[in-house]
Amino acid sequence: MRGDNEAGGDDLWDRFCDDLKRAGRVLRRPATPGDELTRAEGLRFLVRMVGIGFENSFDLGDPEHPRLIPMIDPLKVYEGVTSDARYFHSFIDGTASYRIVGTRGNAPLIEVSVYTGKAGIHEKSHQIGALTERDLVIAADGTLEVALGPDPQPGNWIPTSADTKYLMVRQYAHDWSGLEEAVLRIERVGGSARRPPVSLEAIEDGLRKTAEFAATAPGFWADISDYWAGAVVNRFVAQRQADEKTDIGAPTGHHFSCGWFRLAPDEALVATLSPQEVPYWSLGLANYWYETLGFGERGSEINDRTSIREPDGSVRAVIADTAPRGPNWLDTRGHREGTMIFRWSRSSDPVPPIQSAVVKRSDLPESEA
Repeated sequence: MRGDNEAGGDDLWDRFCDDLKRAGRVLRRPATPGDELTRAEGLRFLVRMVGIGFENSFDLGDPEHPRLIPMIDPLKVYEGVTSDARYFHSFIDGTASYRIVGTRGNAPLIEVSVYTGKAGIHEKSHQIGALTERDLVIAADGTLEVALGPDPQPGNWIPTSADTKYLMVRQYAHDWSGLEEAVLRIERVGGSARRPPVSLEAIEDGLRKTAEFAATAPGFWADISDYWAGAVVNRFVAQRQADEKTDIGAPTGHHFSCGWFRLAPDEALVATLSPQEVPYWSLGLANYWYETLGFGERGSEINDRTSIREPDGSVRAVIADTAPRGPNWLDTRGHREGTMIFRWSRSSDPVPPIQSAVVKRSDLPESEA
């Protein structure tokens, strides 16, 4: 992608298209499943990664003029996200100072956190600092201000350093009906509000980074799927017991128990757990590319408020194909394989053990069969 910046846009585009071919290698990996659904979703994922890569690299790539925008929407679902959350992100320079201002909203859980980088873009994505709903000081009128930077500030302050490159704001709700999201914006302290005109040099850099992201991010998430598929089939393992490959920079007080479902057409996986009362937990599914299955749709996820309990307080979830047939049914939507993701948040209690068993669909209760 390096070249004479005086070259025309057509020349840069041709180089970009040539560079993008590297992204297709992930489809030819020996470990990548060869079924039609995974291949089709893989091609769709690559196209989506191009758009996401350009947004991350160019539209958000200038820490002098930061933007805090939604990371996820129904057509841009990646990184195994939950539809119970609203995600916003921005890229920052940890040696500079920033200010986030706006209204808190009323989601039960909210977190502002900074990282060494973003998965798929930077080598590491480790959390450096964060403020949650337990820490944030909110004004009487519902507004808030959070300072980010290396110099201590009164009130809400998250310290940063030269290692800090990425910012996320997460909000979680069991049911968003009647709730308001936080409305926030970010500004660089002492920075200029006026963005410079677009230049060929900036576009060239953005296209180069976009091609790199499209070639790197799919393999990053596929490697995690390969880990689960090779080591944890039809069962759950707490992530702290798993390999370092699964280190994806979890939110504060947020733990995972994950595994890989592999089911024949006439099979279902029954998962049973007895969770303590916590601010939030959820169970959902993702495909090989870590795209959330059925994001925001019925049968895509259950949480501690939407799940139906057994008389003894336990939760019995059924993972199987076709539309939900009973309570706590998670629809695999035509997938025979995929990742199971259990989130456990804001609790000092350990992640509860999850028992699992593969059964014949015909052996399920009549209400679920």
